[in-house]
Amino acid sequence: MRIPLQRLLAALALAAGTTGAALAKDRPPAMPTRDAVVSYEVDPSPPTVESVAFLASEGRIRTEGQGLLSRVTHLIDTRGGEVTAVIDEERTYHDLGKVAEVMTQDILPVRSGDKVRREGTDRVAGQPCTLWRIEPAGESTDEEARHACITADGVPLRLREGEGEDAVTLYVATEVRYGAQDPARFRVPSGYAPLTEP
Repeated sequence: MRIPLQRLLAALALAAGTTGAALAKDRPPAMPTRDAVVSYEVDPSPPTVESVAFLASEGRIRTEGQGLLSRVTHLIDTRGGEVTAVIDEERTYHDLGKVAEVMTQDILPVRSGDKVRREGTDRVAGQPCTLWRIEPAGESTDEEARHACITADGVPLRLREGEGEDAVTLYVATEVRYGAQDPARFRVPSGYAPLTEP
């Protein structure tokens, strides 16, 4: 019995779509798919990041925390790679260059080359999340493995490094607020002057 070409192509497309959906569920989203602001509990020793806002439609992130000398906001463009540090107290800003990948290694804990595996589920800051074991690309040991609890829409709620008694918790979310973000908050405010000296 011969299957008409159109039916065969439709069946193959459906199978490919199903396989793609299944594979997508085997990894958390690389970037949150919804706008949100997350407050975190972190080690109080500066520098710290205590609040992270996500502008999903533009792939932008805004972090707020304590720098070595003053409060600092980082505006991160994950698509273009640029990062800008903003000091509201001094009304200045400093372009740090294309360092988004480095600046977001904890905020977005899963990278494209990492090996990930589900470890279960949990609830953090009132939000359900999936536990993921993350092994960096290349050879890695248990001490280098990370364990992240990430919501279905990609918001990281907790990140730990290492195993057993030697594990270190880098951050835990204390509050998650979903809602449309103002794109202006992810850009340097008008009237701020460029910082000429680092």
